[in-house]
Amino acid sequence: MRKIHSKDMLIEAGLELVLKQGYNATGVEKVLKHAKIPKGSFYNFFSSKEEFGLAMIDAFAGKMTDVIQDSLEDNALKPLERIRKSFEQMIDIFEKNNCSGGCLIGNLSLEMADSNDVLRQRLESALQSWSDALASVILEARQDGSIPESLDAEMLAENMILSLQGALLRAKVKKSSEPLKNFIFLYFDVFLAQLKQK
Repeated sequence: MRKIHSKDMLIEAGLELVLKQGYNATGVEKVLKHAKIPKGSFYNFFSSKEEFGLAMIDAFAGKMTDVIQDSLEDNALKPLERIRKSFEQMIDIFEKNNCSGGCLIGNLSLEMADSNDVLRQRLESALQSWSDALASVILEARQDGSIPESLDAEMLAENMILSLQGALLRAKVKKSSEPLKNFIFLYFDVFLAQLKQK
């Protein structure tokens, strides 16, 4: 149990540092020091920094799924309300962090997609899983008439994620949650509301 706990501590320490300073700037020794784990322990759990990077992506994606899944499965709400709530829950977390750090998936996509194909593929998998989860709820919104049948669910899901990632980037630079709130307003109170009226 102690080894598992130490591995989790390493991943948590890595997530904190990589969200703050990026993957390339985060060395193994920094992670060990931050986690207060003895030098040499890293390679008891990970064969390389790349394997560690994959574990961080999986851990972050798992946390993200935990945050949004309850909202997406809340049948007391209409489909679009469930999607909105899932985004608002994520935005609440980013706001509590003073719009710093952002989303590990988005950050690493910008930093590593062109230089490390192994990490890129895992990032693509995480983004695709998120998109698939949203698309299934969007299909429900099509069925209940909230949005037109002609609207492609997969395209809309992916575009929502891309728009949120862009809003997160702007929020980090602006040090304000305004771009995140604008994302919610424009998508759910303007764009999708107008589609429903047509």
